[in-house]
Amino acid sequence: MIRSSSWVLVAASLLAFGCGRSELDDSFSPATNVGSTLPDDGGDASNRDGSDGSPDGGPTKCATVRDCDDRNACTIDECSNGVCIHAPIDEDKDGFLSNKCGGDDCDDHNNLVHPGAKEICDDRRDNDCNGKTDCNDPVCSTQPECRKCAARETCGNGVDDDCDGRVDCADPDCALEPACKCKGPEICDDGIDNDCNNAVDCADSTCKNTKECLCRQATERCNDGIDNNCNNLIDCADPQCANSFDCSCNGRPPRTEVCNNHIDDDCDGKVDCADSSCINDPACKQCTQEICNNGIDDSCDGTIDCADSACRFASNCVPKQEICNNSIDDDLNGLTDCFDAACKNNPLCLDKHESCITATRVTASGTFTGDTTGFPNVQEGQCGGKGGEAVFELVLSHPSRVKLDTKGSTFDTALYVRTGSCAMGAELGCDDDTGGSWDSQLQFALLYPGTYYVFVDGFTVDARRGPDEGKYVLNIDITPDPKEICGNGVDDDGDRLTDCADPDCKTDPKCANCTPELGVKACTDGKDNDCDGLTDCADPDCRASDAYPTECCNGKDDNGNNIVDEFACRCRATSDCATGEICFTDTVFACSAPCNLFNGDICPFAAPGSTCNQTTRQCQYNGR
Repeated sequence: MIRSSSWVLVAASLLAFGCGRSELDDSFSPATNVGSTLPDDGGDASNRDGSDGSPDGGPTKCATVRDCDDRNACTIDECSNGVCIHAPIDEDKDGFLSNKCGGDDCDDHNNLVHPGAKEICDDRRDNDCNGKTDCNDPVCSTQPECRKCAARETCGNGVDDDCDGRVDCADPDCALEPACKCKGPEICDDGIDNDCNNAVDCADSTCKNTKECLCRQATERCNDGIDNNCNNLIDCADPQCANSFDCSCNGRPPRTEVCNNHIDDDCDGKVDCADSSCINDPACKQCTQEICNNGIDDSCDGTIDCADSACRFASNCVPKQEICNNSIDDDLNGLTDCFDAACKNNPLCLDKHESCITATRVTASGTFTGDTTGFPNVQEGQCGGKGGEAVFELVLSHPSRVKLDTKGSTFDTALYVRTGSCAMGAELGCDDDTGGSWDSQLQFALLYPGTYYVFVDGFTVDARRGPDEGKYVLNIDITPDPKEICGNGVDDDGDRLTDCADPDCKTDPKCANCTPELGVKACTDGKDNDCDGLTDCADPDCRASDAYPTECCNGKDDNGNNIVDEFACRCRATSDCATGEICFTDTVFACSAPCNLFNGDICPFAAPGSTCNQTTRQCQYNGR
């Protein structure tokens, strides 16, 4: 039996329900954040250095880890056998201490980054901690992707000339340029370190309580009529609300437009007074033409000032280069900060990797840590995910067995994986709680070579305690090129042939005279050709499509849509398909007529997240 990526076996036990914070006893709390620095309360200083908690000055005695807090962000505190133990903190457990604590690890959230690691020349990270990134590192100078890079930055042209992920004044090479010199004091929304204290905008303590920075920490609430995150977009007009129930017609039928609730009730893309059906509604009589610089939604359409299409040609609304940390859609393309493609190489956005555009690339096993506090809720899995999420791009060059878990995270996580497209791809698996804990776990017996997207999300939002968010740990275990196991119903080695249909099993006694069940002839001969116990249309190889389950590979139009066998016949190459059909090897590994011959694009249905490539005539994923 042959299985495509959409038939991947998820071997993890996925619970039908999960528990969020609201379902837990108030007395329960997650483990104390390791290494957190607490303010001095002016009280007794005993029990802080691990040597003065007992009358004789010996080791501090303890009942729980909280008794051992030494208020040092660079140590991990443990209570072992009633005695406090303090050790240097190595959050990513790669054997190197963070440079913030006197060590030489330049990224203590990624165990693949440390002194002596191999520099990867196109991942926008300083892998070997020598202070030079990608093509700026001499070891990458001979690599093809770096030959196009200049030796240093031309400051002021808006281009990352030296391919180090930093543009113009954000690049240290431009520090002495007149245009990049300090002008102070710090302006909290311009993306520049104005006072030259190495802290930009909201990272600067002088900006802590400013409107610009308080808004950055907020997430848009999608039904309160308020611009919560201060990006001049209200409720459903804000991209953060694109997947919320209030703002999506997916899952609910259109209804009559209510003209003052900031929701597109009738699903026509126009909200409240912007909808022609509200022209005579009393709620819209107070609405006027939008004034483009007063911070008010004058036209009552959910957008303010330059975010309103009526202000497109206003002098103060001319698009400019996107600033990646000011919570403003500077280039007026409807995307803000790290969710704008213009910020895909911004170091701040790459470090947070809170969006599909800035997903952290992973190509090998490892442990990855970070913090989702303050991240917006943009994506959700089928098992949960109403908190903010961190996004990873998992790239496999070989068929692989993959295990994922969030063991060690400090909040109730939801973990899910998509294939093909980050935002719209098919979901391969989703887990909230495994074994009754807050940890999530997924296991895939086989993932084919390609790109997958992994989301570490917060399960839900509690009415009293807010979203599930905080420090996370993502453990990724990849076993490439596993061997075929004959008889487990899985394509273990990734050659699209399963068990007795695989030549690797030809010497197995139970596989004598077995052949792949491919094509109309094999799917209509009344035989179990591949010895999997399933015959003809009962065999998934003869019903290859998830999108058209009513079709069988039998040379007939089973579903009455005047198309024969669309995506029903499994294949490895076009030679396995009938005349005039091709094997869709970029997506579903099933036979069909070329996608450009259909009336309309069938690809989003056959393989979610894909579109028809008019040149190759295949369904292809458009990536992020």
